Amino acid sequence: MTGTEGPCVGLLQLGRNLCRGVKLPRLPEPNPTILTAEHVDQLVAELSPPDDLLVLVLAYGGLRIGETLCLRRRHVDVADGRMTVAESVAQLPGGPVIDTPKSHQRRELALPAFVVDRLRRHLAELPEDPDAFLFPGRQRRTAGRPQSYNGWKYRFDRAVERAGLTDLIPHDLRATHGSWVADSQGVLVDARRLGQSNASVTTRHYARAVDGRDAEVAAFLHRARKGEDPSNLARNGHRGKTKPSRDSPQRS
Repeated sequence: MTGTEGPCVGLLQLGRNLCRGVKLPRLPEPNPTILTAEHVDQLVAELSPPDDLLVLVLAYGGLRIGETLCLRRRHVDVADGRMTVAESVAQLPGGPVIDTPKSHQRRELALPAFVVDRLRRHLAELPEDPDAFLFPGRQRRTAGRPQSYNGWKYRFDRAVERAGLTDLIPHDLRATHGSWVADSQGVLVDARRLGQSNASVTTRHYARAVDGRDAEVAAFLHRARKGEDPSNLARNGHRGKTKPSRDSPQRS
């Protein structure tokens, strides 16, 4: 204690926190693994029901794992092909705790028809209780609550190995969905599906360039600069010399 007492007493005598106002360096954000539809199919093929369905919901619905584990029968409308995300479960030392999603907002999602068909078959095997969990605990004493994330994660990791995929974590399926939607429908649509209130968060964390599309952007810019695609450079019906806009490439 004597070795640290002196400096500590000295800091207390300053009457202020020397760390206040000091900005910590931003840690580099790990790049998620973005899958193709074929990769997802490979993973699904290595899983048994209903774990395979859970992966489909993650990849084609973009849900967080806690939101997926907390889905109930009443959250699925197979007739309309939609799913409501209203709850999420967190695994705490004292047991699972059910709360609202991270954004504290409900959201509805339209699902691909093949996922809806798979959900319909799964619902036929569940109790009629509207509060029944889609992915309940696997033991009799845990059947009335969401299944354990740790148990599912163990089976997920084994399936990843068998599918020949590397460095894949469950959250990568959400990032994959985010990249697919942002690439095809734009970031604003992506943010709504992911339950993000800020589109910049979606761009920073989830909207990753799909392989090949960045090269397509470069090719478009090259054609536009050379005037090979005048429809992309013409604005407001004017052709020839036009006033530069933010949408058209400029010389620097």
